[in-house]
Amino acid sequence: MLPLGKITIIAIAALSVGGCANMTTTEQRTLSGAAIGALGGAAIAAIAESSVAAGAGIGAGVGAVAGYLYSHSGNQQHASSHPAKNHYRAARAAKPSKPDNPTRASDVRLAAS
Repeated sequence: MLPLGKITIIAIAALSVGGCANMTTTEQRTLSGAAIGALGGAAIAAIAESSVAAGAGIGAGVGAVAGYLYSHSGNQQHASSHPAKNHYRAARAAKPSKPDNPTRASDVRLAAS
């Protein structure tokens, strides 16, 4: 029988892998930032011989904010570098539409016979 600690770690790993499937890019980057920040904060707190839980909590908060801001700035840069993203649709809308029943020369010859 597996100890409770191993079962918990396996469950957290399974949920973290499958939990990102329906997230937006911003949510994924925020969560990734929080996870990396928590690990970094815990490591720094362990080195400084301080409370590891407090270090992980502070690191998670800072990492989540950093991940959100990184995603937000990336979205703005993408939008500013592609200002005319819908130019193809605008050009297509300006063209005149084709008639519903165009007459062909072969149709005219058959009708005349």
